[in-house]
Amino acid sequence: MGYSDGDAMHDPDDIQPLKPAPAALPGTPPGPAAPEDDPQSDAVPDEPPLEKPPRFADSYGLVLVLLIASYFLMAVGGDHHWGRMLSLAVLAATTWLALRASQVQRRVLRYAMTLIPVVTLAAIALSGLGSDNLARAVTATLTACLVVVAPVAIVKRLATHMVININTFYGAICVYLLIAMFFASLFALTGVLSGDYFFAQIHPPHRASSLDFLYFSFTTITTVGYGDLTAHGGVGRMLAVLEAVLGQLYLITVVSLVVQNLGKARRKKRPAD
Repeated sequence: MGYSDGDAMHDPDDIQPLKPAPAALPGTPPGPAAPEDDPQSDAVPDEPPLEKPPRFADSYGLVLVLLIASYFLMAVGGDHHWGRMLSLAVLAATTWLALRASQVQRRVLRYAMTLIPVVTLAAIALSGLGSDNLARAVTATLTACLVVVAPVAIVKRLATHMVININTFYGAICVYLLIAMFFASLFALTGVLSGDYFFAQIHPPHRASSLDFLYFSFTTITTVGYGDLTAHGGVGRMLAVLEAVLGQLYLITVVSLVVQNLGKARRKKRPAD
């Protein structure tokens, strides 16, 4: 029986028998088929892209600049009416920018854009038309409210923001400065409500200025030691103790942790030698 050209008969020696696959052990699920050589199998997963730093107008750097400017404005303006007006205006702008840099919800930002100017103008009007005690009480109350809103928003943002950068460091410093301003407002409000002098070194008819309370607050929170001003009453002393404790706890926990993680983030960005 013949074969055509297309039906070439193979030599039996050229036929190689197929080797059976090794049997799996009983009770062992069948494993996946052996993958072919994939050039991407040994590839290292890409790292998440670095976050783009915010603009200066939307960062805590601008908030920090305005806070420092408000301190010097208090030093220059003192307790004059125009000084209080400018200080409240700068603090209101600082609070709104802190909310914006903290990326709060748009609804909250719209409410703040409406309420902060209205409350600030009302406080300016009351401080200008009322007595000196009323002006001091209104200014201290509004300042305390403003410097409470900003730290809460900043702390919430820092707690949920996993990327540590220089903007995070600015935010942590802003909270520290706002804590000192908050206690300065509490000291001033305590002196007005008690009807007595707050500092042992300043007696009537002389009155402590806003700068005196701010100076005393920073002396307390930094624990550099009292020199020319000390608290007179028991409430003032306990508030000073509370501020000193909170200030030191904030420095050794939050600020030190931010600085440590900021150094780690910078080392990771360096190319491998």
